[in-house]
Amino acid sequence: MAPPKKIESVHWQTYEYDQKDRSADWFWAVGIITVAIAVTSIILNNVLFAIVIILGGFALSLYASRPPRLIDIVLDEAGIRIDRYYYPYRALESFWIEETDTKTQILLKSQRLIMPYIIISVDTEEASVDKIRKYLSRYLPEVFHSESIFEKILEKLGF
Repeated sequence: MAPPKKIESVHWQTYEYDQKDRSADWFWAVGIITVAIAVTSIILNNVLFAIVIILGGFALSLYASRPPRLIDIVLDEAGIRIDRYYYPYRALESFWIEETDTKTQILLKSQRLIMPYIIISVDTEEASVDKIRKYLSRYLPEVFHSESIFEKILEKLGF
């Protein structure tokens, strides 16, 4: 009896997020909102919350100004590797491939409560959507998913 045929993995590279050009006004707005919330919390005698808000606003500004990294995506027989993170198929419930005019992305439904959806951008020049769909269908059911309204609002706000 011949050993089972090993299925070739699917691999591509993509940026970790879409680069957005943020104007100085965006950073001013983040700063003003951060200071307003911090001052309000100090007035309400919650200095610790004010410190957390200021640190969060500073971290948000630093994160927003850095360029996205190029990350590796690998679909293999055991699971999905997204850069340093590995998601075994047994920890995932289903997938959906969303194709629009501007982008193609895979939405994975995880069993986690904190991060139920994992969104992966697909560079259609490097990886075939049909090949990805066929590969994932071996391990996960294809079920319609969409980005949450919260994700869409954050995207419109420039995050």
